[in-house]
Amino acid sequence: MRGYYLHPDIYGDEVVFVAEDDLWKYSGGVGQRLTSDFGVVVRPKFSPDGRWIAFTRLQQTDQGTTADVYVVPSGGGEPRRVTYFGTPFTRIVGWIPDGRVLVYSDFKTPFPQWRELYAVSLDGIYERLNLGPATALVYGRGGVVVLGRNTYDLPYWKRYRGGTKGVLWISRDGGKTFEKFLDLPGNITSPMIVGDRVYFVSDHEGVGNLYSVDLAGGDLKRHTNFKDYYVRNASSDGRRVVFQVAGDIWLYDPAADRLEKLGIDLPLSRKAKMAKFVDAVKYLEYFALASGERIALVSRGQAFIVPSWEGAVLQLGARGGGVRYKHIATDGERVAVATYDGAVEVYGMDGALIKRLEPGIGIIEALALRQTRLAAANHRGELWIIDMETGSAQLADKSEYGLITEMAWHPSGRWLAYAKPAGVYTQNIKLLDAATRRTYDVTTPTAYDYSPAFDPEGRYLYFLSRRALNPALDPVQFSYIFAKHSKPYLAVLKKGDTSPFVEYRRAEGKTEDIDVEGIATRVEPIPVEEGLYAAVVGLKGGKVAWLKYDVEGALRYYLWSAQERRGAVEVYDLETKLKDQLMSGVSALRASPDGRYVLVKEENRLRLIDVDKKPDLQSREPGRKSGVLDMSRVKVYVEPEREWRQMFHEAWLLMKEHYWRGDLNGVDWDAVYRKYEPLLSRVGTRYELSDLINEMQGELGTSHAYEIVPDFEVDKPYLVGGLGAEFKWDGGCWRVAKIYMGDPSYENEKSPLLAPGVDVREGDCVVAIAGVKLGLGAPPEYALLNRTSDTVAVEVERGGEVKRYIVRTVRDERYIIYRHWVEANRRYVHQRTGGAVGYIHIPDMGPSGYAEFFKSLNAEGDKEAFIIDVRYNRGGHTSGMLILRAAVGIFGKFLTRHFKPFPYPELVLPRKLVLVTNEHAGSDGDIFTYDFKRLKLGPVVGKRTWGGTVGIDTRYKLVDGTIITQPKYAFWTDDVGTGIEGYGVDPDVEVEIAPQDYREGRDPQLDKAIELIKGGD
Repeated sequence: MRGYYLHPDIYGDEVVFVAEDDLWKYSGGVGQRLTSDFGVVVRPKFSPDGRWIAFTRLQQTDQGTTADVYVVPSGGGEPRRVTYFGTPFTRIVGWIPDGRVLVYSDFKTPFPQWRELYAVSLDGIYERLNLGPATALVYGRGGVVVLGRNTYDLPYWKRYRGGTKGVLWISRDGGKTFEKFLDLPGNITSPMIVGDRVYFVSDHEGVGNLYSVDLAGGDLKRHTNFKDYYVRNASSDGRRVVFQVAGDIWLYDPAADRLEKLGIDLPLSRKAKMAKFVDAVKYLEYFALASGERIALVSRGQAFIVPSWEGAVLQLGARGGGVRYKHIATDGERVAVATYDGAVEVYGMDGALIKRLEPGIGIIEALALRQTRLAAANHRGELWIIDMETGSAQLADKSEYGLITEMAWHPSGRWLAYAKPAGVYTQNIKLLDAATRRTYDVTTPTAYDYSPAFDPEGRYLYFLSRRALNPALDPVQFSYIFAKHSKPYLAVLKKGDTSPFVEYRRAEGKTEDIDVEGIATRVEPIPVEEGLYAAVVGLKGGKVAWLKYDVEGALRYYLWSAQERRGAVEVYDLETKLKDQLMSGVSALRASPDGRYVLVKEENRLRLIDVDKKPDLQSREPGRKSGVLDMSRVKVYVEPEREWRQMFHEAWLLMKEHYWRGDLNGVDWDAVYRKYEPLLSRVGTRYELSDLINEMQGELGTSHAYEIVPDFEVDKPYLVGGLGAEFKWDGGCWRVAKIYMGDPSYENEKSPLLAPGVDVREGDCVVAIAGVKLGLGAPPEYALLNRTSDTVAVEVERGGEVKRYIVRTVRDERYIIYRHWVEANRRYVHQRTGGAVGYIHIPDMGPSGYAEFFKSLNAEGDKEAFIIDVRYNRGGHTSGMLILRAAVGIFGKFLTRHFKPFPYPELVLPRKLVLVTNEHAGSDGDIFTYDFKRLKLGPVVGKRTWGGTVGIDTRYKLVDGTIITQPKYAFWTDDVGTGIEGYGVDPDVEVEIAPQDYREGRDPQLDKAIELIKGGD
């Protein structure tokens, strides 16, 4: 059986590779499995003597991926763990001649992109090689050493030409000094030395192929000529080269100039393709409340009608995962559910299919159902009305600014309320008369209005709006902010009706029509305080409910976070004018069509509430008393092979419909699908599917085409606790080499070893941690395994005396290490400039980087000049906010009699600036660098930036929760157009940091910035 083969390596006549996430060895036409159910393993490498195979094991937590290195005897046996780094980006590189494993890792570095080389013995003794950021190191004859930077396999971004493309350095003195060796107009990966030539993979001619150069960097030769699929993950034993192409392993013999594909057939188990059941609440995607007796929902792409308390659960449509259902709507009599590719199926409450509609309007983003009419909004900002009896679809409205995702039918079934993006920053509530197809503004398009909902009697239209502009002063950035910006509103739908806030009259039957003339003047705020309102629903008897959030920091919800924001449900009674909190801890809110019930989503459960009867909210046991639904009755059956095929097609379809250019960069996207789809039959695990999707998406040659998988369904790792320190083996003891500290007055910026009552110093010998004696085979991180945020005893020896201290470990040391790096740079700048120049580092353009900017600016606001450092900036969305603080410049001051002057404008940077950037400043970090250079705010020092400026959102997920992104938002300027994408931003003064600079503790880029800012005196 042919599998999907990855990461080959060779030793003599033996080839090791990965299939079904396990290691396999192939020799003499026979394949042998070396690991089994060990999680995802990658990058196996034979030891120089062929006795061992080192590899990386990937595992996942709710915080992301962790990786560590193991070895296994090449003849088979028990894997042995050799690192306990516990970081996301630890990977095996190979072996060094003395028999130690060579690893690159972000272990003990201030940034995840900063990955250094370590040599690790089989008994766990690790040594940082102090060569700075590097991802490859290859040893040749006569003291030749080739070092690779950024030599990453980039299946998701082919033809990459930006600042972070792979480059090679060479040393001819055994690794003491290095010089730039090979820098092609394309990416370089997989450097190897065979004889007197350096082999590598590059796509500088358009497709990844195998090349070589001589040791002078000349005589470039191409050895393969693949035109459709990339050569990837090449490796060599110094004699022959193996690599993967489209799931196959190829062997190249340089001496004979012979290329062959290995005909590998394996006894694969296909275990990961076995059918299974998954948890309905964990994979809950969409839900709607039909009545107090039934709900409709979609979990893991499968649709169900679920009786609230008794009765059989009904599955709608296809079972197993071959079809993915998405948005779902109900009017209490029927259920409509959309498929991922634009069809709509309508079911009765008995689960019988009434009609399948194929309106041909594209990807459906929202549904609303009433009687025979179905409103559907698509990915192009269009609103369509579909006649369920005839199947005809008519275009009702279109937004040129964004998606229409919120809409609701009036109880009469004639009027549809919806929120339409009306401008770059505005969205207003509109009404559609389905009988005449005319639309009307309920609100003026001058703010952001959202979440329309009718009351069940049809008298009022409720909605939320960001019109409550009551600014609060933020003293940290000296700016007014609208922390609480929204309120609930209602529109009185009939001309003759009195405002319910003047006189509430109980309904006498349902209102069937709406008076649209003058409706905007009948809009009134509900008299409650401004806040952060997320959703509103109408209830029976003149009541309205909404979901309201507290003001919180953005860090826990940023970007890839899986955290659901939760708030409180409040109910307002128009008759009594009283507001009551129904419950808290809610992430979503729905109401039944008759307004008698609400359905809320809490953590890991759904709760159904009769609005006239408050349930026992303390109980989590399913039943009428608590209102908690027994979701274990919903059996979600998954056939992975069918599901993977659907996921692959959906990823392709989303890219086809959302990529920022209609011509998809000139790529024949249908042909791309035909090229990669046949490989699906060889895929045997979720990780292999991920690799295939990445290869497919990479054909567009564009940044930000990501596939972020939350769970490869492998064993969860034990995380490694941190002590905020570096340790070094001295031959007999693990000594404290460095203790990290940023600003000790800030929270979480100093090592636990600096806590009150703890006297641990650099140079001390660490005897034991948590009762585990340290030594060979037991580095400090081994003792800290499964000890995150835990209280442990640390025993240290100094001058022959052993002392014991109790400390609390940290979950992740990265922030402490980062802050140590920042403060060390700040002290250095102060030292070199006599305290006249300030220093700001911006680690990203998200909430963390925003906070770091103002932390530094507040601390150093009196400096006459600043160095701004955006090296390793991971991007985000705040470049436009922060560049304003640099562009304005201080041009005045407030003078006082007794105190020093205060600058004006407040909390902006002075006009004397230098920017330091590098190849790892990307996305919004690219844009900030461009802004700084374009506005001529000062010289830019460093290296060309990453070059990824086609932005994304995280709206779409595949059926298993995988975030799948499409490059949608191309950054354009009036001078370079979209030219930053795929290239980056050049510095004014290019400064390289050589490997030996890192070893000797030099930072030539920062030194040049200091020289320039001092030279401007």
